This record gives sequence, structure tokens and C-alpha cells, in this order.
Amino acid sequence: MKNIFLSASIPLPTEEGEFFETADVLAIREAIKALVEIVVIDGTLTFGGHPAITPLVAFHVRDFDLHAENVTIFQSKFFKDKVPPQVTDFVDVRYTRSVDGDLKQSLSHMRKKMIGSRRFDCAVFIGGMEGIFEELRIFREMHPKARLLPVASTGAAAKKVFDGGKFPKELATELTYPTLFRRLIMRPAP
Repeated sequence: MKNIFLSASIPLPTEEGEFFETADVLAIREAIKALVEIVVIDGTLTFGGHPAITPLVAFHVRDFDLHAENVTIFQSKFFKDKVPPQVTDFVDVRYTRSVDGDLKQSLSHMRKKMIGSRRFDCAVFIGGMEGIFEELRIFREMHPKARLLPVASTGAAAKKVFDGGKFPKELATELTYPTLFRRLIMRPAP
């Protein structure tokens, strides 16, 4: 069973414009769909409960009739009044404490708890904004031998991560996401 960490969001035009400008919303949605389809059938998927990503994951888990217990969502209590209703579709929802009512500290605390929650085989970065860089840093520290897959074709922060490192070129060119994830996630690590 593969344990996969997902770092993803859909940038909004009012937030961090540099990420919105290169984001491909359709590609982000299709990549999330494919990741759920490929991973959740017999692996685990862990992610932070972003309001644009949680409904997509919930929809595809239901649509593919997959095991919701294979999905773990982390949510900071900082957002206790803004939790997407789709969170209730999942068995494993973990709330982390709000740190002094401070958004940045609360998110950092949640990210550390989330990324340290299990041994991950791989991290997948889709779309995203500034938070992806913190999650990448924490993930590298906690899981130095795990595979990193920034899906550059989805644009936004994932493209910046891809552009700043050495990753398989198909992360920028392959748009058939089920094929991409089968090839890069399900195959044995080199």
C-alpha cells in the first residue's frame, strides 16, 4: 500500500497573483481526479483540507466508489467555522490546534503534524500557492528518501517547484494524468 501526501490548491485571482496567472484550473481538477482514482483504490491519500480541494476529493471518492477511510484530511481549528461540509464524508479527519489565533502559525503547526503523521512514499504537488513551498521544505526534512512529484502542467506553485529542481520531464508534458500517476507513483522507486 502506497502512502501519498498531496499538496494542492486552486489559486484565486485575489490571492497571490503570480500563482493565479500560471494556474490551469482544468488541469488541477483533472490531476486531482486521477490521483484519487489511482491512489485511493489501494493506498492512502493525506492532505490539508483546502476549501477548493476537499470537495473535489470527496466527489471523486464517491464517484469512483472508493474507500473514504483511505483518505486523511488535516484541518486547523483556526478554520473551525469555515470547514467545507464535504469533510464529513471522510472517516479520518484530524484537527490541529489553532496557535494563538495566528493564521500563519496555525497552518505551520498543521503542516508539521500532517506531514509527520505517517511514512510517506511520495508527495504530489498540484497547482498551489505559497503554502506548497513550506510543505515541500517540511516534507523533505521528514521524508528525505520519498519521491517528489511537482505536476508542472497544472501551473502555479507546482510549476515553480518543478522549474527549481530536477524532476521527470513528463510532469510538465504528460496531460493524461492517470497514466502519469500510474507510471510515477505506482512503479517501484529507483
